Amino acid sequence: MFAAELLKIRSMPAPRLALIISLALVVVAAVIVAIVGPTGTDASAYYDAPATAASIAVSVGAIVLGAWMIGLEFSSKTMRLAATVQPSRLRLLAVKFACALLLILSYMLVVFALSLLIEALMASIGSVSFPFTTQLDDSISLLLQSLLWGAFAFALALLFRSYTAGLVGTLVFSLLVDPALQLIPTVGKYSFSSAATAIGDLTTGGSSFGTGEPSLALGVALITAAGWLVVVIGAGSARFITRDLG
Repeated sequence: MFAAELLKIRSMPAPRLALIISLALVVVAAVIVAIVGPTGTDASAYYDAPATAASIAVSVGAIVLGAWMIGLEFSSKTMRLAATVQPSRLRLLAVKFACALLLILSYMLVVFALSLLIEALMASIGSVSFPFTTQLDDSISLLLQSLLWGAFAFALALLFRSYTAGLVGTLVFSLLVDPALQLIPTVGKYSFSSAATAIGDLTTGGSSFGTGEPSLALGVALITAAGWLVVVIGAGSARFITRDLG
């Protein structure tokens, strides 16, 4: 079953397109900066611009791939076929979830690795000192947060039994619902985004890429993020187990 999932990842265009588009955005940002040629206090744009492009691309790409991994089966009506390979529905979901995390992690590692190379090259072109350690820490921080959001997208796609609903639902939740939850006193700091940010801050030592203090202690953040995922994945799994696969 695991081998079949890896074969699907290699043969389907979505993962390749996500990678190509993400890298293209980084390259475009670097080219624009090279054309503009910032100087003085703006010279950090030589590496900041491609880094920002990579951050945006990875944040969206992780959600897209997370929802795609399980949502594809529903949209293409192939879930029954997958169940014939692995009759145990719980094990089927566990394999798909593990493959989703592996796919998202591999995608992000490639994007960030090449992005750091491009950033270093651009800093050299602009004769700017490149803060490799800081950029690496920020990349790892965003990687951890994006991995969690990718897992959340997988959970919503499973719950809604739809790739599109999982993708749109995650974007709406991250942009509207979660920020609204954060406005609620006491409860707000236990939102999924707050937990993901606090976990990402493990590498930067503070919130928002090294500025300020994390909103949650690491242990509490891990429990909070795990709690959100367990609830959503649990609800989706229960629906998947009790409903027809059609």
